[in-house]
Amino acid sequence: MAVMAETSAAPLREAGSISRWAAALRQVRSPHFSPYKLYIRRDLRLAVMLNPKVGSTMFRTLVVEGMREAGMAPALGPLWPIRRTRRYMTAPPRDFLHLLLRPECYRLHCFVRNPYARLLSAWKDKFTLTSSGDPAARSMKRELQTVRRFAARCGLPGAEAGSAVPLGTFVAYVESQAEGRRNQHWDTQVSVLGCGTRTYDHIWRMETDFAAGMTSILTQVGLSRSWLEDRLSRPRNASRRLAEPVYNARLAARVWRIYRADFQQFGYAADSWESL
Repeated sequence: MAVMAETSAAPLREAGSISRWAAALRQVRSPHFSPYKLYIRRDLRLAVMLNPKVGSTMFRTLVVEGMREAGMAPALGPLWPIRRTRRYMTAPPRDFLHLLLRPECYRLHCFVRNPYARLLSAWKDKFTLTSSGDPAARSMKRELQTVRRFAARCGLPGAEAGSAVPLGTFVAYVESQAEGRRNQHWDTQVSVLGCGTRTYDHIWRMETDFAAGMTSILTQVGLSRSWLEDRLSRPRNASRRLAEPVYNARLAARVWRIYRADFQQFGYAADSWESL
C-alpha cells in the first residue's frame, strides 16, 4: 500500500511543480513586473512590492540611507554590474525565483493610495513643464508628444507645443488606454501590484498607515526605529499641493470609472476627491 501511495502521489507532485512554474511565469510576463520594484529579504521571509506614486522613492531612500547609517553591506556584492544604491535594493536572482515559486514562505507587503490622489500626483509630477516647454520629468518627453498627438486628434486642449496639458485631457488619454497596458505611474494599482496573481499579507494605505507600515517593515531589516521615525518626519519629495482644486464631480466620476477596481479592492470612497 505504501508503494502504491507513493506512486500515485508522484504525478500530483509533478503537476504541483508545473503549476508553480506556470504561476511564476505569468507574473514575470506581466508588463508591470520588474525586479527593481520587488524588495526581497529571503533570510527574513520578507518581500515588498513597490507601487509607483505610492512612496516607492521614499522606501528606496530609507533602505539605502538606513543601511548605510547602520553600517550594513549591500544585498549584492561589488561584482554586480549595477550601481551601489541598487545593490542595496536588489536580491540575487535565486531569491526572486524562490519567492515566485514559494510565495507562501514570505510575508508580502505593499502600499496603496487613493486613486484620485495617485492620478493627480502622476499628472503633476510627470507633466509639469519647464520654462523651455519640456516636461520636468525627462522620462516623459516621448510620452508628452504622444499625449499632444492624442489631444490634437480629439480636439482637446494641450495639443500645442509648450502648452500645459490640463488634467481633463490627461484623464481622457488614460481612459483611452487598456487597463494593464498603461504606464505604471497611472495604471490601476491592482494591475501594477498584480493582485490577480499574488496575495498580499499586508496592504498599507498611504494616507493613514504609511509611517507605521514603513517602520514595521524596515525595523525587521535592522534599521533603528528612532532613526526611521526621525527620517519619516522629514520627507524630501512630497507632492506639491495645488492652490486650486482641479477635480469636479463630472471629472471625478470619469476617474472613478477608470479606477473602479482600485476603489473597490482597497476601500476608497467615490466622493473622496472632495477632500483633495
